[in-house]
Amino acid sequence: MKLNDDFDEEYDDPLSYNSGRKSSTATAAVIAVLFILTAVGIVILANNPAKKNPDARSGISAGTTPAAAAQWNPDPNATSVISGKTSTASDLDFWDAYPTKADPTLAPSSNAAPTPTPWGGMQEETAEDDKKLSVSEDGLHTRIMLADGSDEWVEINPYLSKNTYDPSGFVYRKPFKHYYENNTEKGFVGVDISKEEGFVDFDRLKDAGVDFVMIRLGQRGYSTGELSVDDCFVDNYRRAKEAELDVGVYFVTAAISNEEAREEADFCLQVLAENEAVINYPLALSTMQLGSGRSRTDELEKMPRTNCALTFMKAVENAGLFSLLYGDKATLIKKYSLGSMIGYDIWYSECSDLPDYPYQYVMWQYDKGAEVNGIAGGAHLNICFLDYTIR
Repeated sequence: MKLNDDFDEEYDDPLSYNSGRKSSTATAAVIAVLFILTAVGIVILANNPAKKNPDARSGISAGTTPAAAAQWNPDPNATSVISGKTSTASDLDFWDAYPTKADPTLAPSSNAAPTPTPWGGMQEETAEDDKKLSVSEDGLHTRIMLADGSDEWVEINPYLSKNTYDPSGFVYRKPFKHYYENNTEKGFVGVDISKEEGFVDFDRLKDAGVDFVMIRLGQRGYSTGELSVDDCFVDNYRRAKEAELDVGVYFVTAAISNEEAREEADFCLQVLAENEAVINYPLALSTMQLGSGRSRTDELEKMPRTNCALTFMKAVENAGLFSLLYGDKATLIKKYSLGSMIGYDIWYSECSDLPDYPYQYVMWQYDKGAEVNGIAGGAHLNICFLDYTIR
């Protein structure tokens, strides 16, 4: 027997099915009962809301208005009755759960919602998003930001050692960053200082957790070319040693020839000797430009600039000290031939949550305005990944 909305009398009417046969009274009674039960079943099935409309399970049939729908609601106290929404599929929230792949040619949005980082700070994008944004999809180019605010994609040198630091290994415990590998701390906390910081309380720095300091020894005038000692160098060195901190120094170069670079190295070694200064961290060559005017090194080409740095660092190492080249990403990649400097350590500068530099470096300056006990103004914070005291 077919059960659908259109009844076929030839099969669904038991009387017509047995019209040519003579039945006993008992048989007729049985047939009558079966007819009644069948009719009741058909009525129930034909009026089942779930059969007519799959949505009827919720108590609302297709085309029912909000007012009429309330009659179907099994809970008279319920407030979840449909109220005539007009949203389309694209308006549904769950579409946001499936982000599209980041375009590596686009910079992070300045109004992007900040998200927590592994070390508890905040940043515009996650570490993985930062990587996508600063490294091309083919993994062969990295983006640098230029002084005028524009950016440029440059090829990554396949012959240089790559940055292998694990982003998840960085931990931020205000105000310092730490680095761990296999649950073992591999970094050392440092600050770099000059006369710009004024009086520094090195004992308080030590108590705050600082391991080493990089003290500015001197500079060459970026316009005059004159060599000079930082006004606070001697006092800073003496009191840092008294606080039992490890000490390194740096010199701000403005050399435009190999002869001037050698002169800068000799000058630094002489100042250290005259003050009986013994350092166990490097004598670094800083590329930072002092002042806001035009520098005498502005027009220096890449190879002459590289040769000046090599001349300085070779002289330092020949004197038995460690050398180090300081610079930010644009300076190091655009102004130096790093392939000619293989074997020399890099002190990388970038104020950010995570460093964005494709090549290996041993020290990272990550903040230039931190609040640290012992320094009144904004402190320059560093983390070093080598223990120079036992190297």
